[in-house]
Amino acid sequence: MEEIKLYGVKIDNVTMGQAVHRALRFTGEPCVVFTPNALMLERARRDADLAKLLCRASISLPDGRGVLWAAQKMGTPLCERVAGIDFGAEVLGRAERAGLRVFLLGGGEGVAERAARNLRKKHPRLCVCGTTWGYFQRTGEENMRTVSYIRACRPDILFVCMGFPVQEEWVMENLHLLRDIRLIACLGGSLDVWAGTVARAPHFVQALGCEWAWRILRQPKRLRGLPSLLGFAFCHKKKL
Repeated sequence: MEEIKLYGVKIDNVTMGQAVHRALRFTGEPCVVFTPNALMLERARRDADLAKLLCRASISLPDGRGVLWAAQKMGTPLCERVAGIDFGAEVLGRAERAGLRVFLLGGGEGVAERAARNLRKKHPRLCVCGTTWGYFQRTGEENMRTVSYIRACRPDILFVCMGFPVQEEWVMENLHLLRDIRLIACLGGSLDVWAGTVARAPHFVQALGCEWAWRILRQPKRLRGLPSLLGFAFCHKKKL
């Protein structure tokens, strides 16, 4: 599978179908999927440790028009955007058909449970084998209780939705305890969308590549990320 590098972060040049196929091809080790977007790459540009963290993924999906635009500017075009939430939706459809077990980790109190209920309505035969929120203590006994609970549910697929870089750090710190899981994917705010607490941008906004603007309008707290987006946009004349 071809890959490129932006800001020292590897990005896989894959279609959605290729990404899902590889992610579910169990080889004895968990397939870890990260979904770098423009904000994440801008932070990685300023922090070498974050860049190294992102490079530890088995598959690194280009999540966002900004990533595609940057790759095009650098002369290494990517074939398509593979948004994390869309990747997750495709995986859920495959999981339903194949009888795979899914665990949802993340969100505030009750979010993962509401997401599970909504997903079961859409996928009646989907097995969501467990859920838990993302605001647990990620070290010590509480972390071990969470990991033990996940393992006891015997998921084939684990979706971790705690935001960057917390979710990626947690996965890599606990990966040695999650070896029996086929796929571990970090999907940011996907649970909030599936739970119905956050609305995703309309399709025409997504098609225009303006989903970031929609998110800022709906969630003004995201304005704090605007300087990083602008920094990302104006750095592509430099060699990455």
